[in-house]
Amino acid sequence: MRIKELLSKGAEQLREVTDIPQKEAMILLGEVLGKEMSWIVMHNDDEICVDERFTKFLERRAGHEPLEYILGRASFYGKEFDVDARVLIPRPETEILVDKAVELAKELSPNAHIVEIGCGSGIISIMLALLLPKARFTAVDISSEALHVSRHNAKKHGVSERISFIEGSYLDGVSGEIDMIVSNPPYIADAEPLGIGLSYEPSLALYGGSKGDEMLCHIIDLFVQKDVKALACEMGYDQRESIALHVKQKGLNIAFYKDLAGLDRGFWIKEKR
Repeated sequence: MRIKELLSKGAEQLREVTDIPQKEAMILLGEVLGKEMSWIVMHNDDEICVDERFTKFLERRAGHEPLEYILGRASFYGKEFDVDARVLIPRPETEILVDKAVELAKELSPNAHIVEIGCGSGIISIMLALLLPKARFTAVDISSEALHVSRHNAKKHGVSERISFIEGSYLDGVSGEIDMIVSNPPYIADAEPLGIGLSYEPSLALYGGSKGDEMLCHIIDLFVQKDVKALACEMGYDQRESIALHVKQKGLNIAFYKDLAGLDRGFWIKEKR
């Protein structure tokens, strides 16, 4: 069968799942063939044998399994990270959290101790380690399976010696003074239904309590208790009011930031001086 015929059939199979069925079919075929998309375009009229893996990939994607899990990798901050169903898939809005954390870190000591609560695939700590070469990092996650993925990614990007990975809850096992906490914790309310695609991702990394903001509020409490200098967190688009109220009760000043869609997506807090 010609490549263009394969892609046409593949795109039709994915039409109900994605807004870009043709592109996703090309990505999956490229994965099977070990070729870039540009090669596929140039060889559109070539005849090839239908690979069973391409058929299975299409079936998985047609069942709403995220493309990143099928490929086993995801792009974040211009770099490639390995991901699977043990960890969340990186989102573009989390790149904004990394930007804010870098801004805050540059106001601290160059060799600041930065702790990430709920590191998942490790993308935040790893990117911060690449962007802040003198800082030291501790990354905590309650999931041993997620830590396996994050350690692998840290080694892949050459920063495994600069990040201490700890299995625990919040700041369990973290020793010494903490200069900054950064976190993209679970913040979906327990009763909120998930979309079909999200149902493939680990619920432990999605649900944040009955209201959804409980973990965020506890992280703010830890920021105060541990005399941390700076805090940067991602949050749900509808949690600004509740987070602002919690912070006000602590006598702190907070600043919020928006994502690329213009929705409230995170906040940062500095120690009171």
